[in-house]
Amino acid sequence: MPEQMNPEDIVLVVTNRIAEIASAGAPVAVDPDDAEEMGAFADDALDLDDAMESRFDDVAEGA
Repeated sequence: MPEQMNPEDIVLVVTNRIAEIASAGAPVAVDPDDAEEMGAFADDALDLDDAMESRFDDVAEGA
């Protein structure tokens, strides 16, 4: 009976294969969960409080 892979091994194999295909110049459709695991999405959005505080930054700066 074949040995089962653990989830971490599966992620490693998937991300390595995606990187191989992409580096060859081929477009690769990637599942959002796999893309997130690969670090494709940086969460640099403002939270609601910061967004509300920055609404009038252009007015305060004289723009």
